[in-house]
Amino acid sequence: MALDFSAGDFARIFDLATNDTLDIVVIECDAEGFILKASHGLSGLGSPIPAFLVPPRLEDLVAPPDIPRIRGEFAMAAGGQEDRGWVEFRLQQPGLGGRWFALRLSPAGTQDGTPDPACRVLGVMRDVHERRMLEERLFAARLTDPLTALTNRVAFDCMLEHAVENRQSGWLALFSIGQMRAINHHLGHQAGDAVLKGFGDVLRTVMRTGDTLSRIADATFAVLILDATLADACHLAERALQLFAGDLECRTTTLSLSANSGLAEIGSNARDTLRRAELEMVRSKAGANASRRRGQAASQRTPRLPTRAAPGSARRAG
Repeated sequence: MALDFSAGDFARIFDLATNDTLDIVVIECDAEGFILKASHGLSGLGSPIPAFLVPPRLEDLVAPPDIPRIRGEFAMAAGGQEDRGWVEFRLQQPGLGGRWFALRLSPAGTQDGTPDPACRVLGVMRDVHERRMLEERLFAARLTDPLTALTNRVAFDCMLEHAVENRQSGWLALFSIGQMRAINHHLGHQAGDAVLKGFGDVLRTVMRTGDTLSRIADATFAVLILDATLADACHLAERALQLFAGDLECRTTTLSLSANSGLAEIGSNARDTLRRAELEMVRSKAGANASRRRGQAASQRTPRLPTRAAPGSARRAG
């Protein structure tokens, strides 16, 4: 079944598709990008053509970071390149700034189908903001631990690799919460979840703005402390341990909240950096267990940070 519409039918269809809507805007531009004609939706974007002595340019609608991309697409369409794909940009208009639109451009033609000698360009804009926001929420969810709202292991691995590849100086701090099995058994998993959330809040309170906070396993947390000395990193980790330490009362027993930590200098290999931090955390835990066996209650409540950092860190201590 062929679509054999008359010119009047096409005009009516165009009006139905574009009248009184911001979702779809049709434009015609001259070779320099000035908008000569537009559907009604353009006025809803703050740019009604009759309001201007000089018509606006297409790139006047575009947020500055996206202008080069739109400018390049327009140049190709004005040069006669057809079958251009959709390109997305953020709007720069009062009240609608930052809203996402998709744009598709095509060289205009004459009535007999030959290329337009004036190099006019036709374009269709459509609102894709809701889709972009959904994609961003889904992307954030993929990189976020749902319980603590910290970044998850996927995000942590990417950021550690990024720090290594860019040779950023700093430290990786790992934390492991103790007695989680006992807490879940005696107080229930809801209480265990509250403990995990609480440790996340401790890290938010103690660590610096810009430090990367992640939950990378059930009871294991990681912090990337960039552009810091060993003394700075030790101080932050010790504060986190001290702030978290305390007692949880239940009906039949008292459980001590505690955590162990390990520090490693960010080196030339992400996997090796993580392995060294894990080794230091194991040493810290072993030292805390030995203290408990000797009956040192203070160490039981507030495990000490290992006095020796991971291999390679001593040269940075000064």
